[in-house]
Amino acid sequence: MSATPLDSRPGAGLAVIFLSFALFLVSCSTEPRLTSLSIVSVDAWVKRNNPDIYVEPLASPGAPMTAMIVPFQVTQNIAYMKLLGDQVTKYVWQTWTRDRVFPKFLYEQSQIPMSTAQAVALARKRGVNLLVTGSVTYIMSGGTRGDTSVSLALEIFDVATGERLWSMAHGGRIETGQTRDYIFFAKQNRMPEDPIYAVTTVLAADMGGS
Repeated sequence: MSATPLDSRPGAGLAVIFLSFALFLVSCSTEPRLTSLSIVSVDAWVKRNNPDIYVEPLASPGAPMTAMIVPFQVTQNIAYMKLLGDQVTKYVWQTWTRDRVFPKFLYEQSQIPMSTAQAVALARKRGVNLLVTGSVTYIMSGGTRGDTSVSLALEIFDVATGERLWSMAHGGRIETGQTRDYIFFAKQNRMPEDPIYAVTTVLAADMGGS
């Protein structure tokens, strides 16, 4: 007995194409238009590689470690350096708190820059095991109309000894991209309202899992 095709009717292949296109539109935000191409908006994603790990412990700690983070320093000579450093630090702190990187994670909102030794002493006074410090080595905010890039360098110290346990760096960017025209629709990136937050939280999640 010969096999019968699933659907050999004329136009069946075209119907499958239109069905696939309809399913794609369901997953995106669209602006249907009668006289021109429909606009399909897709959320922009953070482009990055894996974090660079320069120093890490030979073995995992035997018990959960508590920690404190202090405001990051911005190494670029740009306006609002202190505000940007505090903002990025807060995003990292929120992300690691959400992901439960440490069972107890304090945020010390210091108004003046501290040396590593001063920060270690303060963390010891707060009764935590680890100190998290960092710097924003590059930041460019394009808002919702331009590209946004963030690069971070983080270090984690043992409060009891002052020894550096972790040293890592990571960077990523969101690109606005150009509108791409297809036969039935045009695709464009949809930028987040706060691109710096979007990039930083993704980088923090990557580094927190390293």
